[in-house]
Amino acid sequence: SLVRKIFFDKLGMDLDTEFEGKPLVDTLLEPTRIYVKEYKANKQYVKALAHITGGGIVENLPRVLPEGMRAIVNKDSIRVLPIFEFMSQYVAEDEMFRAFNMGVGMVWVVEPEDVDAVLANTDGYVIGALAKGEKGVEMV
Repeated sequence: SLVRKIFFDKLGMDLDTEFEGKPLVDTLLEPTRIYVKEYKANKQYVKALAHITGGGIVENLPRVLPEGMRAIVNKDSIRVLPIFEFMSQYVAEDEMFRAFNMGVGMVWVVEPEDVDAVLANTDGYVIGALAKGEKGVEMV
């Protein structure tokens, strides 16, 4: 995997190497966040949800978009986790956004007029908007 190539092959790290104050293994195996509580508090506003896993935003978000709709994602708005910041020194940006979630575990699609209500019930933040166009994701 890409993670193995970077940390172990290229940098000679091992699972016990300290990263951000804890063993690298703890960072790499950090459990996925569960969004049930936030979803239940906001389900009346949610038009679509995209769980961002392998394939990143670029491959996962289009799965929930209707034909004729594209997502425009502002890369600078994403709160990239330290592990991904570190890895991005060794991997091209487009590959990072294609292979990893970069810290965005779930994308919620809501109407513009509902954004403030959803943000009041979550620790989420806006990363982009939808626009008419060819189905897909444009990272800007």
